[in-house]
Amino acid sequence: MKSMCKVGMAAFCACAAIMQPAGAQAQTSAVLYGVLSTGIAYVSNEGGHGTARMVPGTMQNSRWGLRGTEDLGGGMRGVFVLENGFALDDGKFQQGGRMFGRQAYVGLGSTTLGTLTLGRQYDAIYDTLDIMSAPVAANGLAAHIGDNDNAFGSFRHNNALKYVSPNWGGLRAQASYALSDSAAGANNRSFSFGATYDRGALRLASAFMQLDRPGLVASGNANGAVTDDYAGAPFVLFHASPINPSAGVARQRVGGFAAGYGNDAWRANAMVTQSRFDYQDGTGLRLTNYDLNATYNLTPSLVLGAAYVFTDGGYAGIDRRPKWHMGQLSLDYYLSKRTDVYVYGVYQKASASNADIYLFAPSSGDRQTVLVAGIRHKF
Repeated sequence: MKSMCKVGMAAFCACAAIMQPAGAQAQTSAVLYGVLSTGIAYVSNEGGHGTARMVPGTMQNSRWGLRGTEDLGGGMRGVFVLENGFALDDGKFQQGGRMFGRQAYVGLGSTTLGTLTLGRQYDAIYDTLDIMSAPVAANGLAAHIGDNDNAFGSFRHNNALKYVSPNWGGLRAQASYALSDSAAGANNRSFSFGATYDRGALRLASAFMQLDRPGLVASGNANGAVTDDYAGAPFVLFHASPINPSAGVARQRVGGFAAGYGNDAWRANAMVTQSRFDYQDGTGLRLTNYDLNATYNLTPSLVLGAAYVFTDGGYAGIDRRPKWHMGQLSLDYYLSKRTDVYVYGVYQKASASNADIYLFAPSSGDRQTVLVAGIRHKF
């Protein structure tokens, strides 16, 4: 029996070997990985009060996971991922208390045909656009207001089948469909598709996603594609009708495009996404996000980041046009390849709405400032 264990834990390696079926000749690998991140934040206004507190996930949410492959021969392989999310300040599970709430899937891959996976997974919006969005590319928390497009991955999709193509000279495509797991097949289902072109200094990405009666308010279907994590912080802002909180989202559609260019010393990205919410009472909301961000390596270990995000909103059924302007500046210093310390600031100015920077409670007014200093370790 051939076995590869890329985990620096003898006990885990022994378990991986024991779990391999007797007589199997395929080469296997199992990798333990994770991120630990937390920081001290000062918020100028949370519900009318300034506060300083420890905040988990200020530079990537903390997680640990297992990723494995098995060579099945002929260019085929079995794959799986189990990924847990938790808060570093108190050790509690995130994603509704799920053991593997971030990702949990199994599937088959082929060097020539692509990869098909089944389980709890991300959509094409997140997979293609996240890496070029302001909070990720420029190191901070300037997520599009309420993460209305899910480019920051606030919710995942249960019961999901996902196909990812092989890499065709830098071009890769993907599609997903998440079942409602109910007799009414359209009651809390989702689908998405997208593509990326990544070659040399240039990266292009585009994606589309549709959710039909997502969440528990609209569907009442707790076994559907998008459930309790859809009713997180953004729920207060956009996941119910502005005039009737009991009327959830009948349909949400998101489309986006991004372009990035750079080298080892600098990189710049531009992105436009639009989210359209149709509510069950006939009202609606359109949010268009414009995202510009860049990083520059001041030294091989010190990275300067900057971003500007503008969200233009408009309701159907009521006379209201909310807007949000947001700026971000960051410094990220790498003590090693795996450990970095960082500081950043995010400022948001709203009109016809309250300011609300991601991870924090909304401001009582139209402005909010967040200052963060923290540490991150990857393993």
